[in-house]
Amino acid sequence: MSRLTSAFVTGAGGFIGRHLVRQLLAEEVSVVALMMPGEPVPAEWGDRVRTVIGDVRQLTALVDEIGPMDTIFHLAAVVGDWGAKQTHVDITVHGTEQAIELALRWNAHFVVTTSICAYASALARGSLDEDSPLGKVSSPYEYCKQEQERVTREGVERDGLKATIIRPANVFGVGSGPWVNLMADMLRQQKPCLLGSGEWDAGLVHVRNLVAMLIAAARSDCTSADIFVAADGYGVTWKKYLSRLAQLLGAPQPTSVPNWLARSLAPVLEWLGHLLQQEERPLITRQSFRLMGGPNEFSTLKAKRLLGYTPAVSFEQAMQELSEHFGSAQPSSSAPAATS
Repeated sequence: MSRLTSAFVTGAGGFIGRHLVRQLLAEEVSVVALMMPGEPVPAEWGDRVRTVIGDVRQLTALVDEIGPMDTIFHLAAVVGDWGAKQTHVDITVHGTEQAIELALRWNAHFVVTTSICAYASALARGSLDEDSPLGKVSSPYEYCKQEQERVTREGVERDGLKATIIRPANVFGVGSGPWVNLMADMLRQQKPCLLGSGEWDAGLVHVRNLVAMLIAAARSDCTSADIFVAADGYGVTWKKYLSRLAQLLGAPQPTSVPNWLARSLAPVLEWLGHLLQQEERPLITRQSFRLMGGPNEFSTLKAKRLLGYTPAVSFEQAMQELSEHFGSAQPSSSAPAATS
């Protein structure tokens, strides 16, 4: 089993990162967190987390400040399916290469979080597992998620890197921008947030179930760029999820855009957006259609077999947690339709 007494977490201040750090602290793991300049440090960390301020693209310059670690959890990336491709590459791909350099120096276990968006055009067609072929990309996000996995495999094969790749499904839970806060805002404003009937698997993973898999991977001996899909596997449809979210918000039930219309509009809106050099993403993109416009049934058999993964949070528990959260706090919007 791999050691996990100390961990360096990039993207520690983000949605997944905050949940990961919380669980690592609960398991008495010593944590060093990379924070961006000006990024607020969660009050709950207190003096239990050592923070390093810096740029993920220049990690090797911080090697002495960070110090040797047993494990690197690499979460930092540009999240969203819009924006300049070079920006995505610089931060997501080059940042991954920098994190790999640190892992090689320390002989640390490198656990990188990519995304089901690495499947690209293979999404929304039914069942997928770790052996399913990747499809053709349509966004910088999809491209960079595939590249993160490529450079990780290269590090293993060429340099002897110890690495595990986790592909999260659509991550929800308290603090999720696209799948909770944005959807809550759309429901309250009675904006369509379903594609078609929505009567197909939404491919959800609760953030605490994802964290459980990340930590299980870090403690495992699956270090040869083994890929694991992180999903709940509950078979919850988009219609069921969004209907339940509307119910706990006291909002009207979700309305939909016809699936054929969404599929047809996505490439046109993308083309116009690029032509007009829009800074904000279009209402619907090919990537967001792939995430919501068809069945995404992700197998977790490999994770159960090799990592002993069992989802700790049920769908009912997840919705109860959201109900309690919204009972005392109002959500804020977040635009990108991406998973991590």
